[in-house]
Amino acid sequence: MPAKIIILANQKGGAAKTTTAVHLAGTCVRQKIKTLLIDADKQGTATTWVSQAPEGYPHKIRVMGLANAQGKIGQEVKQYVDDYDLIIVDCPPSVESPIPQAMLAIADLAIVPIVPKPGDLWASTDLLELAERTAAINPGLNVRLLGSNVVANTAMSKNCLEQMETMRESAPLFKTRMHQRTAYVEAMLAGDSVHYFGASARTAIKEIESLYGEIADIIGLPKIKAKRTAAKAASGKGGAVIDLAKNKAERTTAKAA
Repeated sequence: MPAKIIILANQKGGAAKTTTAVHLAGTCVRQKIKTLLIDADKQGTATTWVSQAPEGYPHKIRVMGLANAQGKIGQEVKQYVDDYDLIIVDCPPSVESPIPQAMLAIADLAIVPIVPKPGDLWASTDLLELAERTAAINPGLNVRLLGSNVVANTAMSKNCLEQMETMRESAPLFKTRMHQRTAYVEAMLAGDSVHYFGASARTAIKEIESLYGEIADIIGLPKIKAKRTAAKAASGKGGAVIDLAKNKAERTTAKAA
């Protein structure tokens, strides 16, 4: 069966596209889902992130840079659909780029991460309109909004998330929220997802696995397997980044719970 294709797209930077893409890939690797992460952003953050994992790391994420493919990226991605179960594409933050347009035409799911702030909501309009137009040639395309970098317990976040719930009939809002957590940032230095930190990132792990569960229901991926203990979730850490585990990775910049 050809791989399912998920893209992360938003024309505004700082929306946690790459963070979400890498964490979904890390979750899938642990579920034994053969996953390819495609870094389609010339900044190459996803590639650099994954490269921080030490040699021989058991949960290594497979990443490939295709930013230079531009409008031909769809053709490139199609070459790998028979080799993987899932392909996740981190698109560049620009609706004018040919990459989001090309990937919307072949994707099963487009995730649009939006920071719940008025300017970020307004900036997503063009991309959502593009997705609606693309649905005419890709009727299998599902589009979902994701509240990202959410600062908990603030009136602005609450009001903006409420607006996102009815923002577009064609793009429902995920129930899961990706909060602004230090653990997500520290995971960059581990070259992995927050699963690396085990018990100290319990809430962040629960958050990303909740998002995966919603995605699984939409595009037919396997459910999360029986819950492991936090210690097992962190097994296989590499010595090159082991000191990170000493940090209290569960901190959030907004005391989010």
